[in-house]
Amino acid sequence: MEIEERTEDMLLFAYVDGELDEDQRQLVEELIAKDPDVSNRILQIRELSRLIKAAYDEDGDEPV
Repeated sequence: MEIEERTEDMLLFAYVDGELDEDQRQLVEELIAKDPDVSNRILQIRELSRLIKAAYDEDGDEPV
């Protein structure tokens, strides 16, 4: 994986997590609108995030 791809992935993960400032958020939304691959990657990241959260209970402890 190239540095550019890793940087983009980090940006997409931060977008899904709501950690971007307004300018960064707009940049990602422009990428999503222009590139179906980015849109699909966002969907994959959201699903991954959902699965990770589901693996933990409300207290943040791992399920037994």
